[in-house]
Amino acid sequence: MGGVTQEDVVENDKIGAHASHIYHAFLYTIHVSPLWMSGSLKFRSSNRMITPVLVMLVTMVTIFVILVSMETTEGFASNDYTTEPEHQAQVALLAKTFRPFASAKRPVSNLVASNGMPVDQQCLVNFFALGCRYTGYIGPIKNGYMSPDIAVQSAVQAGCRVFVLDIDYLDDCGTPYMPRIVVRDSQNKLQIRRSSDLPLCPTADQSNLRTVCEKINYYAFSDECQQSTDPIVIVLYFLRQPPGSSTSLTVLNYFSEVAKALAPFQNRLLNNELEGGSFYRQKQESRLLINKITDYKGRVLVFSNANTSGFREVNTFSPMEDLDYLVNLRLTYTQTALGITQNASSSFGILDTAESFTVIPADRVEDVAQNTKMRWTICLPNDPMTPVSKETFTKITTQFGVHCVPMTIFDPHPHLFTEALFKTYGFAAKPPPLRYIKPPVVVPGVPNVSTDAKGGKLRAPTM
Repeated sequence: MGGVTQEDVVENDKIGAHASHIYHAFLYTIHVSPLWMSGSLKFRSSNRMITPVLVMLVTMVTIFVILVSMETTEGFASNDYTTEPEHQAQVALLAKTFRPFASAKRPVSNLVASNGMPVDQQCLVNFFALGCRYTGYIGPIKNGYMSPDIAVQSAVQAGCRVFVLDIDYLDDCGTPYMPRIVVRDSQNKLQIRRSSDLPLCPTADQSNLRTVCEKINYYAFSDECQQSTDPIVIVLYFLRQPPGSSTSLTVLNYFSEVAKALAPFQNRLLNNELEGGSFYRQKQESRLLINKITDYKGRVLVFSNANTSGFREVNTFSPMEDLDYLVNLRLTYTQTALGITQNASSSFGILDTAESFTVIPADRVEDVAQNTKMRWTICLPNDPMTPVSKETFTKITTQFGVHCVPMTIFDPHPHLFTEALFKTYGFAAKPPPLRYIKPPVVVPGVPNVSTDAKGGKLRAPTM
Protein backbone atom coordinates (compact mmCIF):
# COMPACT_ATOMS: atom_id res chain seq x y z
CA MET A 1 0.00 0.00 0.00
CA GLY A 2 3.08 2.25 0.03
CA GLY A 3 3.78 5.02 -2.45
CA VAL A 4 0.42 6.77 -2.20
CA THR A 5 1.12 10.43 -2.89
CA GLN A 6 -2.25 11.84 -3.90
CA GLU A 7 -5.68 11.53 -2.32
CA ASP A 8 -7.49 11.81 -5.64
CA VAL A 9 -11.07 11.57 -4.46
CA VAL A 10 -10.51 13.90 -1.53
CA GLU A 11 -8.80 16.47 -3.73
CA ASN A 12 -11.61 16.42 -6.28
CA ASP A 13 -14.16 16.96 -3.54
CA LYS A 14 -12.04 19.71 -2.01
CA ILE A 15 -11.66 21.59 -5.30
CA GLY A 16 -15.37 21.27 -6.00
CA ALA A 17 -16.30 22.51 -2.53
CA HIS A 18 -13.91 25.47 -2.76
CA ALA A 19 -15.19 26.43 -6.20
CA SER A 20 -18.78 26.28 -5.01
CA HIS A 21 -18.10 28.51 -2.01
CA ILE A 22 -16.15 31.02 -4.11
CA TYR A 23 -18.94 31.20 -6.67
CA HIS A 24 -21.64 31.78 -4.06
CA ALA A 25 -19.48 34.31 -2.22
CA PHE A 26 -18.99 36.23 -5.44
CA LEU A 27 -22.73 36.30 -6.21
CA TYR A 28 -23.53 37.34 -2.66
CA THR A 29 -21.01 40.17 -2.71
CA ILE A 30 -22.16 41.46 -6.09
CA HIS A 31 -25.73 41.43 -4.79
CA VAL A 32 -25.05 43.10 -1.46
CA SER A 33 -22.34 45.62 -2.31
CA PRO A 34 -24.52 48.06 -4.29
CA LEU A 35 -26.97 48.18 -1.39
CA TRP A 36 -24.54 49.35 1.23
CA MET A 37 -22.71 51.44 -1.34
CA SER A 38 -25.93 53.38 -2.01
CA GLY A 39 -26.61 53.94 1.70
CA SER A 40 -24.79 55.76 4.45
CA LEU A 41 -21.44 54.44 3.25
CA LYS A 42 -21.86 55.76 -0.29
CA PHE A 43 -18.88 57.80 -1.38
CA ARG A 44 -19.77 61.24 -2.74
CA SER A 45 -16.89 61.54 -5.12
CA SER A 46 -16.59 62.99 -8.54
CA ASN A 47 -14.64 59.86 -9.44
CA ARG A 48 -17.47 57.45 -10.27
CA MET A 49 -14.93 54.62 -10.85
CA ILE A 50 -14.48 54.15 -7.10
CA THR A 51 -17.73 52.15 -6.76
CA PRO A 52 -16.84 49.21 -9.07
CA VAL A 53 -13.30 49.19 -7.71
CA LEU A 54 -14.56 48.87 -4.15
CA VAL A 55 -17.00 46.14 -5.20
CA MET A 56 -14.16 44.16 -6.69
CA LEU A 57 -11.98 44.77 -3.65
CA VAL A 58 -14.67 43.62 -1.25
CA THR A 59 -15.30 40.54 -3.37
CA MET A 60 -11.62 39.59 -3.34
CA VAL A 61 -11.36 40.07 0.44
CA THR A 62 -14.50 37.97 0.99
CA ILE A 63 -13.12 35.13 -1.14
CA PHE A 64 -9.79 35.28 0.68
CA VAL A 65 -11.46 35.06 4.10
CA ILE A 66 -13.53 32.07 2.98
CA LEU A 67 -10.48 30.24 1.63
CA VAL A 68 -8.52 30.86 4.83
CA SER A 69 -11.48 29.63 6.88
CA MET A 70 -11.72 26.45 4.85
CA GLU A 71 -8.02 25.73 5.14
CA THR A 72 -7.99 26.21 8.92
CA THR A 73 -11.16 24.23 9.60
CA GLU A 74 -10.56 21.55 6.95
CA GLY A 75 -13.53 22.77 4.96
CA PHE A 76 -17.22 22.58 5.57
CA ALA A 77 -20.15 21.19 3.66
CA SER A 78 -22.41 23.72 1.97
CA ASN A 79 -25.33 21.32 2.39
CA ASP A 80 -26.37 18.79 4.97
CA TYR A 81 -25.41 15.48 3.36
CA THR A 82 -28.07 13.63 5.37
CA THR A 83 -30.73 15.31 3.21
CA GLU A 84 -29.24 13.96 -0.01
CA PRO A 85 -31.40 11.31 -1.73
CA GLU A 86 -28.45 8.91 -1.95
CA HIS A 87 -27.90 9.06 1.81
CA GLN A 88 -31.57 8.59 2.56
CA ALA A 89 -31.68 5.62 0.18
CA GLN A 90 -28.81 3.93 2.01
CA VAL A 91 -30.41 4.47 5.41
CA ALA A 92 -33.69 3.03 4.13
CA LEU A 93 -31.87 0.02 2.64
CA LEU A 94 -30.18 -0.83 5.93
CA ALA A 95 -33.36 -0.40 7.97
CA LYS A 96 -35.34 -2.62 5.61
CA THR A 97 -32.62 -5.28 5.52
CA PHE A 98 -31.57 -5.64 9.14
CA ARG A 99 -34.22 -4.26 11.47
CA PRO A 100 -36.36 -7.42 11.12
CA PHE A 101 -33.35 -9.52 12.15
CA ALA A 102 -32.72 -7.82 15.48
CA SER A 103 -35.49 -9.39 17.58
CA ALA A 104 -34.79 -12.89 16.25
CA LYS A 105 -31.15 -12.97 17.34
CA ARG A 106 -29.97 -15.18 20.20
CA PRO A 107 -26.69 -15.47 22.14
CA VAL A 108 -24.15 -18.16 21.32
CA SER A 109 -24.70 -19.68 24.77
CA ASN A 110 -28.15 -20.78 23.54
CA LEU A 111 -26.55 -22.42 20.51
CA VAL A 112 -24.04 -24.31 22.64
CA ALA A 113 -26.80 -25.53 24.96
CA SER A 114 -29.17 -26.57 22.17
CA ASN A 115 -26.93 -28.44 19.75
CA GLY A 116 -25.28 -30.80 22.22
CA MET A 117 -21.76 -29.61 21.46
CA PRO A 118 -19.29 -31.49 23.71
CA VAL A 119 -17.55 -29.34 26.30
CA ASP A 120 -14.12 -30.17 24.87
CA GLN A 121 -15.21 -28.69 21.52
CA GLN A 122 -16.78 -25.44 22.71
CA CYS A 123 -13.55 -23.59 21.95
CA LEU A 124 -13.56 -20.13 20.36
CA VAL A 125 -11.62 -21.58 17.42
CA ASN A 126 -14.47 -24.00 16.67
CA PHE A 127 -16.92 -21.29 15.59
CA PHE A 128 -17.43 -19.39 12.36
CA ALA A 129 -18.11 -15.71 13.04
CA LEU A 130 -20.23 -13.15 11.22
CA GLY A 131 -18.01 -10.16 10.48
CA CYS A 132 -18.58 -6.69 9.05
CA ARG A 133 -15.94 -4.74 7.15
CA TYR A 134 -15.71 -0.97 6.63
CA THR A 135 -17.25 -0.47 10.04
CA GLY A 136 -19.00 2.89 10.25
CA TYR A 137 -19.56 3.12 6.49
CA ILE A 138 -23.10 2.79 5.13
CA GLY A 139 -22.06 2.83 1.47
CA PRO A 140 -22.58 2.60 -1.39
CA ILE A 141 -19.19 1.05 -2.01
CA LYS A 142 -18.03 3.97 -4.16
CA ASN A 143 -18.48 7.58 -3.06
CA GLY A 144 -20.54 6.52 -0.07
CA TYR A 145 -21.28 7.91 3.36
CA MET A 146 -19.53 7.58 6.70
CA SER A 147 -22.26 7.33 9.33
CA PRO A 148 -21.00 5.40 12.39
CA ASP A 149 -24.23 5.49 14.39
CA ILE A 150 -26.42 4.04 11.63
CA ALA A 151 -23.76 1.68 10.31
CA VAL A 152 -22.85 0.09 13.64
CA GLN A 153 -26.46 -0.21 14.77
CA SER A 154 -27.28 -1.99 11.49
CA ALA A 155 -24.28 -4.30 11.82
CA VAL A 156 -25.31 -5.28 15.35
CA GLN A 157 -28.87 -5.90 14.20
CA ALA A 158 -27.45 -8.17 11.49
CA GLY A 159 -25.63 -10.13 14.19
CA CYS A 160 -22.05 -9.09 13.46
CA ARG A 161 -19.66 -9.80 16.33
CA VAL A 162 -16.44 -9.30 14.34
CA PHE A 163 -15.71 -5.73 13.24
CA VAL A 164 -12.94 -5.05 10.73
CA LEU A 165 -11.47 -1.55 10.93
CA ASP A 166 -9.50 -0.57 7.79
CA ILE A 167 -6.93 1.91 9.14
CA ASP A 168 -4.71 4.31 7.22
CA TYR A 169 -3.54 7.92 7.18
CA LEU A 170 -3.83 10.67 4.55
CA ASP A 171 -0.62 11.86 2.93
CA ASP A 172 -2.03 15.33 2.34
CA CYS A 173 -2.45 15.88 6.07
CA GLY A 174 1.31 15.75 6.71
CA THR A 175 2.67 14.98 10.16
CA PRO A 176 1.95 13.91 12.81
CA TYR A 177 0.38 10.91 11.12
CA MET A 178 -3.19 10.42 12.31
CA PRO A 179 -4.86 7.02 11.85
CA ARG A 180 -8.42 6.92 10.61
CA ILE A 181 -10.91 4.46 9.18
CA VAL A 182 -10.76 4.48 5.39
CA VAL A 183 -12.37 2.78 2.42
CA ARG A 184 -9.90 2.38 -0.44
CA ASP A 185 -10.17 0.67 -3.82
CA SER A 186 -7.47 -1.47 -5.44
CA GLN A 187 -5.73 1.72 -6.69
CA ASN A 188 -5.68 3.08 -3.13
CA LYS A 189 -8.18 5.82 -3.88
CA LEU A 190 -10.47 6.92 -1.06
CA GLN A 191 -14.16 6.17 -1.53
CA ILE A 192 -15.78 7.86 1.48
CA ARG A 193 -17.67 10.98 0.47
CA ARG A 194 -15.72 13.79 2.06
CA SER A 195 -18.74 15.78 3.22
CA SER A 196 -19.73 12.91 5.53
CA ASP A 197 -16.29 12.43 7.08
CA LEU A 198 -15.01 15.83 8.10
CA PRO A 199 -12.59 17.09 9.21
CA LEU A 200 -10.21 15.87 6.54
CA CYS A 201 -7.20 16.09 8.85
CA PRO A 202 -8.55 15.34 12.33
CA THR A 203 -6.97 15.69 15.71
CA ALA A 204 -7.05 12.81 18.18
CA ASP A 205 -10.31 14.19 19.63
CA GLN A 206 -11.96 14.11 16.19
CA SER A 207 -11.01 10.55 15.28
CA ASN A 208 -13.63 8.60 13.32
CA LEU A 209 -11.83 5.53 14.67
CA ARG A 210 -12.75 6.38 18.25
CA THR A 211 -16.30 7.30 17.25
CA VAL A 212 -16.78 3.87 15.67
CA CYS A 213 -15.43 2.17 18.81
CA GLU A 214 -17.84 4.17 20.95
CA LYS A 215 -20.75 3.06 18.77
CA ILE A 216 -19.69 -0.59 18.84
CA ASN A 217 -19.42 -0.52 22.62
CA TYR A 218 -22.81 1.17 22.90
CA TYR A 219 -24.84 -0.98 20.51
CA ALA A 220 -23.14 -4.38 20.77
CA PHE A 221 -23.53 -4.54 24.55
CA SER A 222 -26.83 -2.70 24.83
CA ASP A 223 -29.71 -4.33 26.71
CA GLU A 224 -31.68 -4.05 23.48
CA CYS A 225 -29.17 -6.31 21.71
CA GLN A 226 -30.21 -9.96 21.96
CA GLN A 227 -26.56 -11.01 21.64
CA SER A 228 -25.10 -8.57 24.14
CA THR A 229 -23.39 -11.35 26.10
CA ASP A 230 -21.48 -12.61 23.07
CA PRO A 231 -17.83 -11.57 22.72
CA ILE A 232 -16.73 -8.96 20.20
CA VAL A 233 -13.61 -9.30 18.04
CA ILE A 234 -12.04 -6.07 16.81
CA VAL A 235 -9.76 -6.65 13.80
CA LEU A 236 -7.31 -3.78 13.33
CA TYR A 237 -6.41 -4.02 9.65
CA PHE A 238 -3.59 -1.57 8.94
CA LEU A 239 -3.15 -0.73 5.28
CA ARG A 240 0.06 1.21 5.95
CA GLN A 241 2.20 2.50 8.75
CA PRO A 242 4.31 5.66 8.77
CA PRO A 243 7.93 5.42 7.59
CA GLY A 244 10.39 4.33 10.24
CA SER A 245 11.54 1.33 12.22
CA SER A 246 9.32 -0.60 14.61
CA THR A 247 10.84 1.33 17.53
CA SER A 248 10.72 4.81 16.00
CA LEU A 249 8.54 7.30 17.83
CA THR A 250 6.81 8.20 14.57
CA VAL A 251 5.55 4.64 14.17
CA LEU A 252 4.84 4.07 17.86
CA ASN A 253 2.94 7.33 18.23
CA TYR A 254 0.80 6.33 15.26
CA PHE A 255 -0.04 2.97 16.79
CA SER A 256 -0.57 4.68 20.13
CA GLU A 257 -3.31 6.86 18.65
CA VAL A 258 -5.12 3.65 17.67
CA ALA A 259 -4.71 2.34 21.22
CA LYS A 260 -6.25 5.54 22.58
CA ALA A 261 -9.19 5.14 20.20
CA LEU A 262 -9.93 1.77 21.83
CA ALA A 263 -10.60 3.51 25.16
CA PRO A 264 -14.39 2.91 24.98
CA PHE A 265 -13.64 -0.82 25.46
CA GLN A 266 -11.35 -0.29 28.44
CA ASN A 267 -13.45 -2.27 30.92
CA ARG A 268 -14.03 -5.13 28.46
CA LEU A 269 -10.51 -5.82 27.18
CA LEU A 270 -8.58 -8.97 28.06
CA ASN A 271 -5.46 -8.29 30.09
CA ASN A 272 -4.75 -10.08 33.35
CA GLU A 273 -7.63 -12.44 33.98
CA LEU A 274 -8.33 -14.00 37.36
CA GLU A 275 -8.96 -17.24 35.54
CA GLY A 276 -6.75 -17.95 32.56
CA GLY A 277 -3.72 -15.77 33.17
CA SER A 278 -2.42 -12.94 30.99
CA PHE A 279 -3.64 -12.26 27.46
CA TYR A 280 -1.98 -8.87 26.87
CA ARG A 281 0.95 -8.59 24.39
CA GLN A 282 -0.26 -11.79 22.68
CA LYS A 283 1.02 -13.79 25.66
CA GLN A 284 -1.32 -16.77 25.34
CA GLU A 285 -2.59 -16.79 21.76
CA SER A 286 -3.08 -20.55 21.68
CA ARG A 287 -4.97 -20.66 24.97
CA LEU A 288 -7.06 -17.68 23.87
CA LEU A 289 -8.41 -19.75 20.99
CA ILE A 290 -9.07 -23.01 22.83
CA ASN A 291 -10.89 -21.50 25.80
CA LYS A 292 -14.66 -21.91 25.68
CA ILE A 293 -16.37 -19.21 23.68
CA THR A 294 -18.67 -18.53 26.62
CA ASP A 295 -15.61 -17.67 28.74
CA TYR A 296 -15.51 -14.36 26.88
CA LYS A 297 -18.98 -13.25 27.86
CA GLY A 298 -19.28 -9.50 27.28
CA ARG A 299 -15.59 -9.14 26.45
CA VAL A 300 -13.70 -7.50 23.58
CA LEU A 301 -10.81 -9.32 21.91
CA VAL A 302 -8.36 -7.28 19.83
CA PHE A 303 -6.64 -8.84 16.80
CA SER A 304 -4.18 -6.89 14.65
CA ASN A 305 -2.03 -7.37 11.55
CA ALA A 306 0.58 -4.83 12.74
CA ASN A 307 3.95 -5.66 14.24
CA THR A 308 3.71 -3.69 17.48
CA SER A 309 6.66 -5.32 19.24
CA GLY A 310 8.52 -1.99 19.29
CA PHE A 311 6.50 -0.99 22.35
CA ARG A 312 8.31 -3.70 24.31
CA GLU A 313 11.64 -1.93 23.79
CA VAL A 314 10.41 1.63 24.30
CA ASN A 315 8.83 1.69 27.74
CA THR A 316 7.37 5.19 27.63
CA PHE A 317 3.69 4.42 26.98
CA SER A 318 1.02 3.64 29.54
CA PRO A 319 -0.95 0.39 29.00
CA MET A 320 -3.96 2.11 27.40
CA GLU A 321 -1.63 3.98 25.04
CA ASP A 322 0.41 0.88 24.19
CA LEU A 323 -1.19 -0.96 21.28
CA ASP A 324 1.02 -4.01 21.72
CA TYR A 325 -0.27 -4.35 25.28
CA LEU A 326 -3.90 -4.28 24.11
CA VAL A 327 -3.57 -6.73 21.21
CA ASN A 328 -4.46 -10.32 22.12
CA LEU A 329 -3.74 -12.01 18.78
CA ARG A 330 -1.31 -11.14 15.99
CA LEU A 331 -2.50 -11.77 12.42
CA THR A 332 0.03 -12.82 9.79
CA TYR A 333 -0.29 -14.28 6.29
CA THR A 334 0.69 -17.56 4.67
CA GLN A 335 0.08 -16.87 0.98
CA THR A 336 -0.84 -13.26 0.09
CA ALA A 337 0.12 -10.09 1.97
CA LEU A 338 -2.66 -7.60 2.70
CA GLY A 339 -1.74 -4.17 4.02
CA ILE A 340 1.25 -4.36 6.37
CA THR A 341 0.61 -8.01 7.28
CA GLN A 342 3.83 -9.95 7.72
CA ASN A 343 4.57 -13.61 7.16
CA ALA A 344 5.09 -15.85 10.18
CA SER A 345 4.70 -19.60 10.09
CA SER A 346 4.30 -19.92 13.87
CA SER A 347 1.42 -17.46 14.21
CA PHE A 348 -1.96 -18.38 15.71
CA GLY A 349 -3.82 -15.79 13.60
CA ILE A 350 -4.09 -15.58 9.81
CA LEU A 351 -5.21 -12.70 7.58
CA ASP A 352 -5.19 -13.66 3.91
CA THR A 353 -7.15 -13.31 0.70
CA ALA A 354 -10.11 -15.53 -0.04
CA GLU A 355 -8.71 -16.18 -3.50
CA SER A 356 -5.54 -17.67 -2.00
CA PHE A 357 -7.55 -20.51 -0.49
CA THR A 358 -9.35 -21.30 -3.74
CA VAL A 359 -6.11 -22.26 -5.52
CA ILE A 360 -4.73 -24.61 -2.86
CA PRO A 361 -3.87 -27.96 -4.51
CA ALA A 362 -6.01 -30.95 -3.63
CA ASP A 363 -3.11 -32.75 -1.98
CA ARG A 364 -2.74 -29.88 0.54
CA VAL A 365 -6.40 -29.43 1.50
CA GLU A 366 -6.20 -31.71 4.52
CA ASP A 367 -3.04 -30.05 5.86
CA VAL A 368 -4.49 -26.55 5.51
CA ALA A 369 -7.75 -27.61 7.14
CA GLN A 370 -5.74 -29.08 10.00
CA ASN A 371 -3.94 -25.76 10.47
CA THR A 372 -7.16 -23.77 10.81
CA LYS A 373 -8.15 -25.94 13.75
CA MET A 374 -5.59 -23.99 15.78
CA ARG A 375 -5.20 -20.75 13.80
CA TRP A 376 -8.00 -18.19 13.74
CA THR A 377 -8.32 -17.28 10.05
CA ILE A 378 -10.01 -14.30 8.39
CA CYS A 379 -10.18 -13.78 4.62
CA LEU A 380 -10.78 -10.59 2.65
CA PRO A 381 -11.34 -10.29 -1.10
CA ASN A 382 -8.34 -9.53 -3.27
CA ASP A 383 -10.26 -6.60 -4.76
CA PRO A 384 -11.69 -4.46 -1.92
CA MET A 385 -14.60 -3.34 -4.12
CA THR A 386 -15.73 -6.90 -4.98
CA PRO A 387 -17.36 -8.98 -2.20
CA VAL A 388 -16.46 -12.64 -1.79
CA SER A 389 -18.92 -14.76 -3.77
CA LYS A 390 -21.20 -17.39 -2.30
CA GLU A 391 -19.22 -20.13 -4.05
CA THR A 392 -15.89 -18.95 -2.68
CA PHE A 393 -17.32 -18.45 0.80
CA THR A 394 -18.74 -21.98 0.82
CA LYS A 395 -15.51 -23.54 -0.39
CA ILE A 396 -13.10 -21.86 1.98
CA THR A 397 -15.31 -22.36 5.04
CA THR A 398 -16.52 -25.92 4.50
CA GLN A 399 -13.24 -27.27 3.11
CA PHE A 400 -10.66 -25.30 5.07
CA GLY A 401 -12.52 -24.04 8.12
CA VAL A 402 -11.85 -20.32 7.53
CA HIS A 403 -13.43 -18.60 10.53
CA CYS A 404 -14.53 -15.25 9.16
CA VAL A 405 -15.26 -13.80 5.72
CA PRO A 406 -16.57 -10.29 6.51
CA MET A 407 -19.47 -8.79 4.60
CA THR A 408 -20.35 -5.17 3.96
CA ILE A 409 -23.69 -4.16 5.44
CA PHE A 410 -24.70 -2.28 2.30
CA ASP A 411 -24.14 -5.39 0.15
CA PRO A 412 -25.26 -8.30 2.34
CA HIS A 413 -25.28 -11.81 0.95
CA PRO A 414 -28.46 -13.87 1.62
CA HIS A 415 -26.41 -17.06 1.89
CA LEU A 416 -24.95 -15.78 5.18
CA PHE A 417 -28.36 -15.64 6.85
CA THR A 418 -29.42 -19.28 6.73
CA GLU A 419 -30.22 -21.42 9.76
CA ALA A 420 -26.89 -23.22 9.34
CA LEU A 421 -24.99 -19.93 9.57
CA PHE A 422 -26.04 -16.54 10.94
CA LYS A 423 -29.80 -16.17 10.73
CA THR A 424 -30.17 -16.51 14.48
CA TYR A 425 -26.65 -16.38 15.89
CA GLY A 426 -23.55 -14.26 15.38
CA PHE A 427 -21.44 -17.42 15.65
CA ALA A 428 -21.96 -20.79 13.96
CA ALA A 429 -20.46 -24.09 15.09
CA LYS A 430 -17.99 -25.64 12.68
CA PRO A 431 -18.72 -29.14 11.34
CA PRO A 432 -17.17 -31.81 13.62
CA PRO A 433 -14.38 -32.78 11.15
CA LEU A 434 -13.08 -29.19 11.23
CA ARG A 435 -13.07 -28.79 15.01
CA TYR A 436 -10.22 -28.79 17.44
CA ILE A 437 -10.75 -31.25 20.28
CA LYS A 438 -9.29 -30.06 23.52
CA PRO A 439 -7.24 -32.78 25.24
CA PRO A 440 -8.69 -33.95 28.53
CA VAL A 441 -7.05 -32.79 31.72
CA VAL A 442 -4.99 -35.65 33.09
CA VAL A 443 -5.35 -35.99 36.86
CA PRO A 444 -2.55 -38.03 38.46
CA GLY A 445 -3.81 -41.15 40.16
CA VAL A 446 -3.46 -41.75 43.90
CA PRO A 447 -0.70 -44.34 44.46
CA ASN A 448 -1.40 -47.41 46.53
CA VAL A 449 -0.32 -46.97 50.15
CA SER A 450 1.81 -50.10 49.87
CA THR A 451 4.10 -48.31 47.39
CA ASP A 452 4.78 -45.38 49.67
CA ALA A 453 8.54 -45.28 50.30
CA LYS A 454 8.32 -42.49 52.92
CA GLY A 455 10.90 -40.49 51.03
CA GLY A 456 13.51 -43.20 51.43
CA LYS A 457 13.28 -43.16 55.21
CA LEU A 458 11.72 -46.55 55.79
CA ARG A 459 12.48 -48.20 59.08
CA ALA A 460 14.00 -51.63 58.98
CA PRO A 461 11.56 -54.29 60.05
CA THR A 462 12.13 -55.78 63.53
CA MET A 463 12.01 -59.45 64.39
